[in-house]
Amino acid sequence: MKGQFFQGKLLNANRSRVCILFDPKDGRVLHTHCVTTLHTGNQLEVAEIESRARRHAKGFGKSVDNLKALHLPFEALGGHIAYRVNSAGNAIEPLARPTQGARKAHRKG
Repeated sequence: MKGQFFQGKLLNANRSRVCILFDPKDGRVLHTHCVTTLHTGNQLEVAEIESRARRHAKGFGKSVDNLKALHLPFEALGGHIAYRVNSAGNAIEPLARPTQGARKAHRKG
């Protein structure tokens, strides 16, 4: 994903982290949480980022009890693409886009 800017300046890439909550059975992503730290010395620990991700997912009505977490740098996300977590649980992979015929059939449903 492209870099983030604050007050007209490009932020250092390591200032943003992503926590992805996923179902380990099939790799389905249920919640993605991004944290960007603007000031030096205030980096959050991985455990705190994950805790926030779980709390926010619960706030959206999602059950998080059996979900695993994957922590990645912000730039690992490639924009507006749907992802799943690989079977090893250590990386994301883009989902194949449905064909135009499949999308039309889904709309007729």
